[in-house]
Amino acid sequence: MSITFGELATGYEFPPVQQSYAQSAIDHYALASLDMNPVHTNEEWAARAKVFGIPETIGHGMMTMSTLASVVTRAWGVVNTSGGSIRFVAAKFTKPVKVGETVTATGRVKRKHHFGPGKNWVQVDVEARDSTGDLIGFAEVGYNLPD
Repeated sequence: MSITFGELATGYEFPPVQQSYAQSAIDHYALASLDMNPVHTNEEWAARAKVFGIPETIGHGMMTMSTLASVVTRAWGVVNTSGGSIRFVAAKFTKPVKVGETVTATGRVKRKHHFGPGKNWVQVDVEARDSTGDLIGFAEVGYNLPD
């Protein structure tokens, strides 16, 4: 989607993003990120260790951050042909994501930052919830938009 800073209204809502945290998805993320921590990848170890009191593997925190950022990047791109780009992602995690969960992330434009031609950007607030509706993480995503 190509949108300009002038066209965009505060309160704009992004389409939700759903991400499976099946063991196969967690394993693929572990390989891509080179984070093979057994809390994510070894079901037998996780059952014994009970990290966070959970006797199963959990998704990576950075996988959750990726899900949060995906709300914006799937709609507008990491860098798009119109000159838009990710400025920053600041995320916090509130609950581990258990293996087998489906996480739904949503976002809306909270604020427009007017700094002049070629310098304008928006603040997008994003949150992710598990299948029980519990908040598992939230983020603020800054995105540069063309005028």
